[in-house]
Amino acid sequence: MGLDLGLDSDLDPVLDSVRSILMRMLSCLLAVAAVAAETPLNPAVAPAQLLLAEGFEGAPIGGIPKGYTKEGPVRVVDDIFHSGRKSLRIEAAVKGPRRVTKSGPDITAIGGEHWGRLYFRIAQPVPTLPDPAKGQKVSLVQIAFVSGKALSPQFNDPIETRLMGTHFNGAGDVQYLYNVQPAKRGEFGVITTPRFRFGPEWTLAEWHVDSATQTYQFFLNGEELKELAVSNGAGKFTRSEIPAAFQSLSFGFINYQPTQTPGFTVWIDDVALGRTRLGPTAPPAVRAK
Repeated sequence: MGLDLGLDSDLDPVLDSVRSILMRMLSCLLAVAAVAAETPLNPAVAPAQLLLAEGFEGAPIGGIPKGYTKEGPVRVVDDIFHSGRKSLRIEAAVKGPRRVTKSGPDITAIGGEHWGRLYFRIAQPVPTLPDPAKGQKVSLVQIAFVSGKALSPQFNDPIETRLMGTHFNGAGDVQYLYNVQPAKRGEFGVITTPRFRFGPEWTLAEWHVDSATQTYQFFLNGEELKELAVSNGAGKFTRSEIPAAFQSLSFGFINYQPTQTPGFTVWIDDVALGRTRLGPTAPPAVRAK
């Protein structure tokens, strides 16, 4: 004697619904895969050969990244950042260095060519400057965000190469610059006209140096500042002296002349060096807590 409970007929509508849902899910996955296959790689994740990447995510709050030394009041924070959950905060000071430096074989091994990138953000309002010195029309401070120590390829004497620098004047105008400071010779370089301003937003700065061709380029928010372009050619060092290797690289902020109290407060994030141009990295939906 058999029992027919009608289970097959009762389950048919449920099974049909499950099949329909699974087919829709499969169609969506295939569509996503097709779009991904046709979409170019995001510049932020392109397979460029990274030489250094520091987003400060692995550093302790209040500290600095492992493998770096500290000069002046700088610390890792988690209240303001460009991506991830941390950045490096440069504390306010009227003058002097506030930066982290990496040196040693890892930096020397980079050699004479690299592309660099970082994001920076300036607290508002920016500081005012003391009255100009006698004979000057406007007060001025020189600033370096990124600099490297090396030996001159021409004179073999110590130099500091400011790979990302600015002039900031009493009117609030900013000029970007590439600058070399020899230990016992006069400094030299190239500079833009004073047409920029330090704003409250995250700003992308990129640079490229090549010792073999004595080439320097600088980009602000993706646009090259042609006034700073140097391309001398092999063995020609005028206004460049790009070394065959750096002994150290520093990231942060230093103003060589004083501001009024309290000085600049700055954040930097997403520092990276590569063999090819790295381009931008998108910020998260929430930039600050």
